[in-house]
Amino acid sequence: MTNLQLHQKSFSMNEDIYSPEIDLYEFKEQVVELRKYTKEFSVLIVEDYLVLQQSLKKIFTPLFKDVEVASDGVEGLKLYNDKVSKDDKYEIILSDIAMPNMNGVEMTKHIRGMDKEQIIFIFSAYQDSEYLIELINLDIRRFLEKPISLKHLFNELLLVCKSVYSKKDFSNKIVMRSNIYYYKNERELFIDEKSIKLSIYERLILELLLSKTNSAISNIEIINHLYFNGADVELHNVRKIVYKLRKKLSNELVENVHSIGYRIKI
Repeated sequence: MTNLQLHQKSFSMNEDIYSPEIDLYEFKEQVVELRKYTKEFSVLIVEDYLVLQQSLKKIFTPLFKDVEVASDGVEGLKLYNDKVSKDDKYEIILSDIAMPNMNGVEMTKHIRGMDKEQIIFIFSAYQDSEYLIELINLDIRRFLEKPISLKHLFNELLLVCKSVYSKKDFSNKIVMRSNIYYYKNERELFIDEKSIKLSIYERLILELLLSKTNSAISNIEIINHLYFNGADVELHNVRKIVYKLRKKLSNELVENVHSIGYRIKI
């Protein structure tokens, strides 16, 4: 299994998560199933107990696209706001209640003020019971009792991640290679998780090629497509634009089709 190291050892379910040598072999089936839904998701862990924080990060890193951690509500809220400012979001936030500087309840109030749909898991210990009614009133429905059971954690995550996955529109994302993809709605190209700047002409040509993947697009089609999108470009300039686009993508992605034009191979 890619990126998941599962070696058989003997730990109890409640002790695994706090162990410096976390073993997931006992939960292999759950992990494999969970990975189907989480590989494009981002998660934020807000926990001041560093052993638990780092254990969760170690468990989640192979499962999620992006895992970030914070040690209190102030740090958690800053990371959340930074994510939102980039027009992005965390699919899941996991937070403790009792933390210095800002507790999990106050952080949840701030987040709820910005996004009433944000999924938030709350870690609750016995002494935190006074906060539970307030959290339920904030529409928190996912509570993980401490000490945290890995079995329970994976079961809860699987239920939620299946639901989130089913609502996402993955038709927006065109995967050209495992590390090269294009978001149609945002009109952005990403290579190795980095946004690649495209000129208007490069973007228009790429979108035309992607509209007919693996099929040849003639030079005349490209010129007409550019013209109808407000760009009057001659043939020799089309070749220059495609040359620059190929350098940004990779030469094997966009092919010359002799005497016709170009095609993109996916």
